[in-house]
Amino acid sequence: MRISVIGLGKLGLCTAACFAAKGHEVIGVDNNPAVLSALRDRRSPISETGLPDLLAKAWQRFMATDDYTAAVRDTEITLVIVPTPSLCDGRFSNDYINAVLNHLVPGLKAKNDFHIVDIVSTVMPGSCEGIFRPFLESATRKICGRDFGLVYNPEFIALGSVTHDFLNPDLVLIGESDPVSGAKMEKVYHETLDNQPTIARMTLTSAEVAKLALNCYVTMKISFANELASVCERLAGVDIDAVISAIGADSRIGNKCLRPGLGFGGPCFPRDNSAFQAFAKELGAIVHLGPAVIAVNRAVVDRLYMLTTHRVKPGATIAIFGLAYKPHTHISEESQAIQLALRLAEDGYRVSVHDPQALGGARQALGERVRYCSNLYDAAKGAAAIAVLTPWPEYGAIDWRRVAEAAEEHAVVIDAWRICAAAEDAGLGRRMLGRIVKT
Repeated sequence: MRISVIGLGKLGLCTAACFAAKGHEVIGVDNNPAVLSALRDRRSPISETGLPDLLAKAWQRFMATDDYTAAVRDTEITLVIVPTPSLCDGRFSNDYINAVLNHLVPGLKAKNDFHIVDIVSTVMPGSCEGIFRPFLESATRKICGRDFGLVYNPEFIALGSVTHDFLNPDLVLIGESDPVSGAKMEKVYHETLDNQPTIARMTLTSAEVAKLALNCYVTMKISFANELASVCERLAGVDIDAVISAIGADSRIGNKCLRPGLGFGGPCFPRDNSAFQAFAKELGAIVHLGPAVIAVNRAVVDRLYMLTTHRVKPGATIAIFGLAYKPHTHISEESQAIQLALRLAEDGYRVSVHDPQALGGARQALGERVRYCSNLYDAAKGAAAIAVLTPWPEYGAIDWRRVAEAAEEHAVVIDAWRICAAAEDAGLGRRMLGRIVKT
């Protein structure tokens, strides 16, 4: 199949690489000269697990350009993968998508063959039928479903595992303007994926709702696990991990995303919750779960703060290991570790921070309020408390005796993910989310 991908950011480039590595002819379109220059030199402009290997297989079937018209002319399907930033009311902005569609119009008008426009970016329900379809029909003077197709086809991936998640999804969601477009997209995925997922085809608006609903449900599971952990912290003899493992074994619940620790963060889950609530409010629907999920998520920082500052007075040094909202990514957007660092610094604590990948991005949020350390043992120097907040594999292999030597006497480890049992063997105290704190 001949496919064009508009937007070669983290998701767009990984998507393009996956398609090209699997044998499709792919044209990538971006208006960033630095991105285009790197790709033309066969260099990846972004870092993502598995991407270099895929690009090595993809280069002979992949080209990068800034020519939208040629991309439409020379392909059968165009995927639009650009940002949809959140507005102040929680809704998503369509500005970038609208700009792309404007660029696609000349190519669509001039083309005689049926062409599919596939919106991958997350949008508000009603956007495809109420905004994109009328615009394209008016601008091209063609009829959607007869002369061209419109598809809403969001992806369910996680940063740090984008390529694996793309090629091995549980679900492929296809909202379609017409059966021909839906069937063609289904065929493309059958030819590309490494597994055989459920492929759910439905109306455009149904798919828009399903995308937000799925992410909101996942965050509900995360908040449930964290609220349960906050209860277990007050009861002696309870093993939160044993409890979670047991209830997750029930197929009605499942164990995915049911792990107590820090709450959800990153560029998708928080804003998808806000968008769904804004959508419900616009419809006049009364929702109760969404606000509660967000309230529980915010409360995790309060619990972390209390656990970290227990018997540690302002002026003391607190080390934070892990700033990324999850391991295997440099992204710290909506990271609760960042929120905790800010709160500690504002309350007079000296904060030193370490992260394998996220120090650069964290500077934008933390500024000069904290001390940045490329070496985690340096971050532990003089610390009265060490909070391990991102479950990086590196933190499961820490030499805690070195940490104990660097830290203050009687220092305590805040183990958000219960991965630091060896800290106790080194003579350090240990407090865990989900486990009772002994005073």
